[in-house]
Amino acid sequence: MPDSSTPQATGSSVVTELPPVFTRHQAAVGAALRAELDGRTLPIYDSLRYYMGWADVDGMLTHSPEGKRLRPTLCLLACEAVGGNPADALPAAVAIELVHNFSLIHDDIEDGDRTRHHRPTLWVVWGEPTALIAGNNLLAISDMVTQRLRDTGLNTAIEAGHILTERYLSMMEGQYLDIAYEGRTDVTVDEYLMMIERKTGALIEGAVELGAFVGAGGSGDVVEGLRAVGDDFGRIFQIRDDVLGIWGGPALGKPVGADITRKKNSLPVVHVLEHARDTEQRELQRIYNGDEISARDVERVLEVMDGLGTQRWCQAQAETRWSRARKRLATLQLSSDATRDFLDLGEYLLVREV
Repeated sequence: MPDSSTPQATGSSVVTELPPVFTRHQAAVGAALRAELDGRTLPIYDSLRYYMGWADVDGMLTHSPEGKRLRPTLCLLACEAVGGNPADALPAAVAIELVHNFSLIHDDIEDGDRTRHHRPTLWVVWGEPTALIAGNNLLAISDMVTQRLRDTGLNTAIEAGHILTERYLSMMEGQYLDIAYEGRTDVTVDEYLMMIERKTGALIEGAVELGAFVGAGGSGDVVEGLRAVGDDFGRIFQIRDDVLGIWGGPALGKPVGADITRKKNSLPVVHVLEHARDTEQRELQRIYNGDEISARDVERVLEVMDGLGTQRWCQAQAETRWSRARKRLATLQLSSDATRDFLDLGEYLLVREV
């Protein structure tokens, strides 16, 4: 059971909107990201400006949603938390965001997703071959950006680049596992959690680790402690994402049970398939082994989940990790402002609605 101070997903008024820390460095991160594509004139870079939310399909400048930029925010926050100058960690923050968008471009292709942030995805507009190359370009640019850490005088810039490469390799391994699990109804909760530790968690963990590493000028106990907090944040983020994928509904612009309709192996689905028994288990197997899942089937899966307490169980997993992260933060002897920023951000991740 989570401790009594842990925010609950239902009926909580705790940090359901973006906390102030998200706005602190948005302008600097945005300008630095745009600078990486400035002067690149091949049409493929127009497709990337579109994907990043800076232009429309015709290359005209626009102000489309650019996302929360969780990862660069975590990176710069961690740098500040250990007494570093966030400007020194800006190359790492930008590199992480570029890697994240590389992964989203490829995810959209692999999952067949046709929209993101209420706009057609890159592959839908320009085709799969161009989208694949565009994603790869972002990854290459991220590597070049990471090398600029040497310009800040950081003696361990090579090690910082190694940390980022390790994290995005782990992310790719997680994406492989996610694809390998498609169509399976026997994936266990433990297997699924191992997958999301890689696919989603690795880059969030890496964002915190890199920011602390740059701010501290190398490794140390506080860097390791913040890395572990980042690991917890990654798990919390994905579990909440999975809960919203089933029960988010209109807040996310899609129907309740959307991930059931898509036969997506999310944590609630894996939990219900593993723990349902007898008649309900056979019924679920029939539903998931069919060609399509009807609206009536979605309602039935939701009923079984409700009977098992799947939503409460999933949220409890996130709350357990949040309790662990809070205790770890209390041991790191950060400034009160830095601790508050991490607490606000973690509480937001735990109960966010979008």
